[in-house]
Amino acid sequence: MIKLPPFDKNLGRDIKTIDIDGHKPTHASVFLLWYSLPTRDIKNVCELGSGTGFVSFGLSKYYNLKVTGIEVQEELFNASVKAIELNNVYNVDFFNLDLKDVKNHFSAESFDMVVFNPPYHFSSSSENKIREISRKSSQELLEIFISSASFLLRNRGTFVTVVAPYIFPLLNNILLKYRLTPQQMCIAYGKKAELIAIRGRKNGGMHFEIDRPVYF
Repeated sequence: MIKLPPFDKNLGRDIKTIDIDGHKPTHASVFLLWYSLPTRDIKNVCELGSGTGFVSFGLSKYYNLKVTGIEVQEELFNASVKAIELNNVYNVDFFNLDLKDVKNHFSAESFDMVVFNPPYHFSSSSENKIREISRKSSQELLEIFISSASFLLRNRGTFVTVVAPYIFPLLNNILLKYRLTPQQMCIAYGKKAELIAIRGRKNGGMHFEIDRPVYF
């Protein structure tokens, strides 16, 4: 298990993103970036659903990792590409790609770490198309994220994800189906438990720890 520094809600304050109506970095983005602290064996990482690039830029700037971001929404993808120069980082690449097609564009087990903050609001709806796609989830969509993560991740590689607590039982079942073993978890509280971050390994052992909670 990795020992994390104290949570800093201002983590990433120097990261510049081009915000789009219906989508901007949130406390979930900061939580994911913090929980994705790499171990020494991690050199290249893939972010699934990279949005406007906040987490990808943070992984590059703070940890000097080679980062690949995959985003299905063209407007968000374009914003992330434009922000590369704003952040003065050039070891980040973004791809405008549906996760259903990752097997046609990437080699299996080509990343040391895969991180993702998938849509997890099953009942969400919005007139804003970008917000709707970014937030609304289903069991099928969760499975697409997790199966893609498993395909891209090397054996014993690290995955990190952030979701709402209420979908944890479903999420855990899908993770295990695709040989992604949760090993570490942190709960983030606002007025109640709002988010959980989960970290583990592909084909990892069954040892499991719960970190001290985070307060937004």
